Amino acid sequence: MNYFEKDNDVKIMMIQAVDRNIKYSAANYIAVNLLKFIVRMVFVKTLPIEYLGINGLLSNVLAILSLAELGIGSAIVYSLYKPLAYGDKETIKSIMNLFKKGYVAIGYIILVLGLVWFPFLDSFIKNGNSVPQVYYFYLLFLLNTVVSYFWTYKRSLLIADQKQYVVNIYQAVTQVLVSVLQIIFLLIFENYWCFIILMLLGTILENFIIAFKADKEYPYLNEAAEDLDLDIKKQIAKNTKAMICHKIGDVVFFSSSNLVLSKFIGLAEVGIYSNYYMVIAALNTFAAKFFESITASIGNLMVLEESSKKIKAFKVTEFITALQAAICFCGLYVLFNPFIELWVGKEYLFSEAVVAAMAFSFYLTYMRKAVLMFRDACGLYWNDRYKPLAESVINLVASIYLTINYGVIGVMLGGVISTLLTCFWVEPYVLFNNGIDIKLKNYFMDYLKFTVVALLSALMSKFIYSSLCVKVTLVNFIAGIFNCISITLVLWYLVFRNREEMQFLINLLKCKFAK
Repeated sequence: MNYFEKDNDVKIMMIQAVDRNIKYSAANYIAVNLLKFIVRMVFVKTLPIEYLGINGLLSNVLAILSLAELGIGSAIVYSLYKPLAYGDKETIKSIMNLFKKGYVAIGYIILVLGLVWFPFLDSFIKNGNSVPQVYYFYLLFLLNTVVSYFWTYKRSLLIADQKQYVVNIYQAVTQVLVSVLQIIFLLIFENYWCFIILMLLGTILENFIIAFKADKEYPYLNEAAEDLDLDIKKQIAKNTKAMICHKIGDVVFFSSSNLVLSKFIGLAEVGIYSNYYMVIAALNTFAAKFFESITASIGNLMVLEESSKKIKAFKVTEFITALQAAICFCGLYVLFNPFIELWVGKEYLFSEAVVAAMAFSFYLTYMRKAVLMFRDACGLYWNDRYKPLAESVINLVASIYLTINYGVIGVMLGGVISTLLTCFWVEPYVLFNNGIDIKLKNYFMDYLKFTVVALLSALMSKFIYSSLCVKVTLVNFIAGIFNCISITLVLWYLVFRNREEMQFLINLLKCKFAK
């Protein structure tokens, strides 16, 4: 009998505490993203490619302006784990009161920064602005970002309290409604104005409903709050200082690509890239929903449980993360271009080399998620605060240089280089030296094994798909999905069948199917 079978309370935590959250996250993910892809398909058929580029560019500009958030949200959510675990309502009220004041102030700061940026928007578009109304579109994007900060802080309490499923329900309802209306209005009017106005109204509705639900779930939030304990304030301030660096790194890594492409390549390439990035974003959304569903449980575990249980929980989470990353990498490498061709058309394709670089960049990013989740649960923001600054500088310099010299692939290679030189080794080093007692050598040995299996899966799947599926059709694409998943799962089982994490996963699946 392995240690997972002996340790039933760990099994209970990993199954019962997150089961409902994962179910609702999966349902939300499927419904929302299916409609988003339909919206994008209608978008490219009804509007010029430049509008797709503008949509991607403005999204990235506003993501950069969101740097004003400074990571306060993550720091405060971490501070909620302990009072929620012990039912300390007074501390919760005090923390949420601070959260509210901070986020309202941030909303106004972003508004001011956005207006300051307004006159310089043209400088990020190569060969001039081909969409005259871009300034008005920008103002609506800015308003969409600003209004979210006035209510969104309340959803953080639901997430920290292991009630991600509540947020998912209301998100799904509002986003499905908005997507359906966007499809209808695009088909009837073929107008970008309708698209972004509906986006703004959806953001307002979603945040208002979730805030209303939080008020009903935690009525004591409306009561007068005491002044927050000085030690908690100091801890929040310390974590916020560290999160400023992390925020900068995340924004530069995930939001600079469209800016670089727009400046040095052009809006048309931004539009094509945004289609690929939408697929990447959908996969990242799935990952985010999965990890958000269990982060609060991990945070609770870090507060209440002993070291051995933390190690067990991490090993299982890392194993599942690696399997997910391998399946996604294999699917992207083999089926990315066939999917784009079926979805929006052959004229929107990148080369196989660009796709391979994009798939590998995604793999490296995905493999970080388990480590980052446990780092957040441990509150170790301070320990690697300088890492994201180094990451952002390397990424930006490498991306600009490589894009100027090699085109679109330079953006992806810049991300790969910055990840390997910083995040790849710094993040696990910090976690295993300050949060979980695991040898770094053992982690990297496992990482190497996982990566080799992922690469073998991708190469085998590519060979089989290219040999049997000459033409790009829906039937061949579906067969390709089955090919990628089955090859990866078979190789994974053959290589890792004797690992305790694999046995845990098999037992977990048996329990689910038995139900």
